[in-house]
Amino acid sequence: MVADKGGMNSIWITDYPAVRVSPILAAVIAEKTKFCRIGVGLLSPLIYTPKQIVQYMSTLIRHHGNRFDLMIGPGDKTRLTDIGVEYGGGSTIVTRMAESLESIQEGLCDFEDCRVFLGAQGPKMIETSKKSDGVLLNYSDPEMIRWAIETLGNIPDSFEIGIFPPTLVGNSVHCNEQLSIRASAGVVALGMSPSLKKRFGLNKALQPAASLLNEREKIDESVINLIDQNIIDRFCICKTQEEICNRANQYGNLGVTLIVFGPPQGATLDGVKQIIHAKKACEA
Repeated sequence: MVADKGGMNSIWITDYPAVRVSPILAAVIAEKTKFCRIGVGLLSPLIYTPKQIVQYMSTLIRHHGNRFDLMIGPGDKTRLTDIGVEYGGGSTIVTRMAESLESIQEGLCDFEDCRVFLGAQGPKMIETSKKSDGVLLNYSDPEMIRWAIETLGNIPDSFEIGIFPPTLVGNSVHCNEQLSIRASAGVVALGMSPSLKKRFGLNKALQPAASLLNEREKIDESVINLIDQNIIDRFCICKTQEEICNRANQYGNLGVTLIVFGPPQGATLDGVKQIIHAKKACEA
């Protein structure tokens, strides 16, 4: 309700394996809001079948109107492994996502206002996203975003180029002291494909954390502490309210048309109020 009345364009409901089912929470939010669109996802076709995802979204739209968007994608490899879900190889996972995207789009064809986005990092998934209504990249580094947009090449005018990075925006932000944002960004960094790590010169720097992760089979504070803060900063937005406007303008100049401020920003009421205040300040 706070985000809705505060003028946010959309509210996105993330879906964490074995913690919450975001379509159910989206229905609760739809009952309590009037103006903003509601984004559901990332929903992983490795957890939910395309048929289930179509049922979720069509039920939401029929009961609460044409105000929903959807993002699908594989999800974080480490978190999926934690609940026993097999991620698969690079080419296999891209094929599965492409097939799932097609099935979901066919299932939702009667609901033209429901945009279907694909979450992506690497070149093959970015290329596949061109079959969707838009791509949502889960890194924040301008160099990576510029490369991703160049990889996209020609796209339809209606295609959205978005980012969905872990976010922490506030009056006084010390990113190196906030485990929540560091852990979220670290999960994304460690989940990158070897080819992408190599492209951006991250293989060697991430090796100590990756080795400890393989040993412990979980991402904890000890693993995150082995990732340099300069790398963490490439996968998250961690700014003061004054700084966020410049960064948002930088993204816009690159061609980004949609910014979704990911967790942990919206995890608290204060976090929601902070991002609303920053949005209004940027628009002033």
